Amino acid sequence: MPVRRGHVAPQNTYLDTIIRKFEGQSRKFLIANAQMENCAIIYCNDGFCELFGYSRVEVMQRPCTCDFLTGPNTPSSAVSRLAQALLGAEECKVDILYYRKDASSFRCLVDVVPVKNEDGAVIMFILNFEDLAQLLAKSSSRSLTQRLWSHSFLGSEGSHSRPSGPGPGPGRGKYRTVSQIPQFTLNFVEFNLEKHRSGSTTEIEIIAPHKVVERTQNVTEKVTQVLSLGADVLPEYKLQAPRIHRGTILHYSPFKAVWDWLILLLVIYTAVFTPYSAAFLLSDQDESQRGTCGYTCSPLTVVDLIVDIMFVVDIVINFRTTYVNTNDEVVSHPRRIAVHYFKGWFLIDMVAAIPFDLLIFRSGSDETTTLIGLLKTARLLRLVRVARKLDRYSEYGAAVLFLLMCTFALIAHWLACIWYAIGNVERPYLEPKIGWLDSLGAQLGKHYNGSDPASGPSVQDKYVTALYFTFSSLTSVGFGNVSPNTNSEKVFSICVMLIGSLMYASIFGNVSAIIQRLYSGTARYHTQMLRVKEFIRFHQIPNPLRQRLEEYFQHAWSYTNGIDMNAVLKGFPECLQADICLHLHRALLQHCPAFHGASKGCLRALAVKFKTTHAPPGDTLVHLGDVLSTLYFISRGSIEILRDDVVVAILGKNDIFGEPVSLHARPGKSSADVRALTYCDLHKIHRADLLEVLDMYPAFADTFWSKLEVTFNLRDVQPLP
Repeated sequence: MPVRRGHVAPQNTYLDTIIRKFEGQSRKFLIANAQMENCAIIYCNDGFCELFGYSRVEVMQRPCTCDFLTGPNTPSSAVSRLAQALLGAEECKVDILYYRKDASSFRCLVDVVPVKNEDGAVIMFILNFEDLAQLLAKSSSRSLTQRLWSHSFLGSEGSHSRPSGPGPGPGRGKYRTVSQIPQFTLNFVEFNLEKHRSGSTTEIEIIAPHKVVERTQNVTEKVTQVLSLGADVLPEYKLQAPRIHRGTILHYSPFKAVWDWLILLLVIYTAVFTPYSAAFLLSDQDESQRGTCGYTCSPLTVVDLIVDIMFVVDIVINFRTTYVNTNDEVVSHPRRIAVHYFKGWFLIDMVAAIPFDLLIFRSGSDETTTLIGLLKTARLLRLVRVARKLDRYSEYGAAVLFLLMCTFALIAHWLACIWYAIGNVERPYLEPKIGWLDSLGAQLGKHYNGSDPASGPSVQDKYVTALYFTFSSLTSVGFGNVSPNTNSEKVFSICVMLIGSLMYASIFGNVSAIIQRLYSGTARYHTQMLRVKEFIRFHQIPNPLRQRLEEYFQHAWSYTNGIDMNAVLKGFPECLQADICLHLHRALLQHCPAFHGASKGCLRALAVKFKTTHAPPGDTLVHLGDVLSTLYFISRGSIEILRDDVVVAILGKNDIFGEPVSLHARPGKSSADVRALTYCDLHKIHRADLLEVLDMYPAFADTFWSKLEVTFNLRDVQPLP
């Protein structure tokens, strides 16, 4: 998929930038349009609504003088000063007494900031509200208490105070103290105490702290699903919760998942070091050395003993681990688990766990070394079980490619051990010395001496040369610098070349298919993009609209990866579709107050009727004059509502726009354009579908209509003809 070009549709990101900037600093603010009558409020954030107790519906479109926040004790001088600042388009700070919706009052610091366009004309106002009591508490937490008190009371008591409005006696004493706090300038900078230690006492830069939201999540199940090597983690359908016997381990538990990974690492160790140890490290000299110093004289033998013990413990754990039967039921009965394990992998696990080198230790036989090497290779039987468990990763192309390369390298390692074993067994009986080991010793200048068992090339030289020969034989016909000379070596070389040809067919032949599968999404993208371009060319769509089409297609593809979600949903039965829709729209149904109190059946019926839509920046959702047949609920992003290209409202998450369906028998026409400011996710439901569901649940209908608050009513005053 090519690099996206970014937003090409005409859009206005200035308002969204302001909103995100203020929201990120936990401010309580509103935005008013200076070009509208009475400078109507077009946006207020959640912090403002929480501070004053009003909903966004009750605030939108009101004059930004905020007369609805004033009360009997609000000073008229402060109200006049705020009105004059708005009228003269001046930046101003006003200390005013405001009232919440519950009639409680508090001293508020209002910061008025006019916003001008490129022509110097004021187009909007931003009003920031701060509770002075909370502002003082924040300042105290920043170790400013001493500075504020010294400057406000000791050094210049009364010099910075402002006359407060009339009010009751106790209130006057309380507000007189608060009013003597120096005014604060709210700037988008971090506070630096040293910077302002000798600065002005009437201006202090303070930044409101960011909101920190701690999210805790129980990740046990997710970790288990990632770590588990079992092909059947959980039965997909269970009629009842499994009753687990005491002492039984769940096959999908975190402990079993970690244990399986530990056994996998031990099996990989066994697959690599067991053939290497049997071919290169075991010798008559090693056997005699172990006869004198004991079984633990070599660190490798100690590790092998630990591996054997772990394999035995794994057998015991498998006797107590649940499994899923053919009926998708979790079986936890110990006897049934034992029978199932005996019929399955018990024999392979048992043979792989037998410590053969410990059992035949100090047998005194000359063939002990060869016998130990052959019997220890029985541990490789566990690879069969691991290969079966790793089959669950076959759907991932990159994982399959990695596993195939590891398999190729492991087979080459085994063949290198066999190649050395053939040369080592034949070397004492060859006359003349024409084996590959003697040739290697002659090339390196490390000739074999019959009287010195330690003569000849080192173990590292022999292993690297053997591995080089097997890799060159598997991938090609070899280069001749390491060549088979005896009949046994030639027969083995023929077998290696046959195995190499089969591996080419089974492994490297699938690489192209794997890579093609990795890029299948890109191929589908280019195919669909070609169709879009052909559609544009055939219908001769003009350039601005063409760019919007291409941009929307690119973003929609990155959002859904080219999958038709509706087609996928329709592939399930209706009862399951309702559960899926209930999950998809759960955030809306849980957080919107209008849906509170609905029965589960009503929520399922509503969820099926809801549709989700995605809008890129600049996309017009509703045009002026469109029939309002749909009610929209914003899930993510911001939209703007325009009349004559003038922004009259800005809506965000959890806002609703359309028309109040219950108040009108017939749908009306839209009185404004609705355009996306950012990438938006919306839930929408058609008027007829909503009425149909509510007719089926009349007891809930009255509650729904009383709680439904349409943030912005788009209906035109003129009825639909």
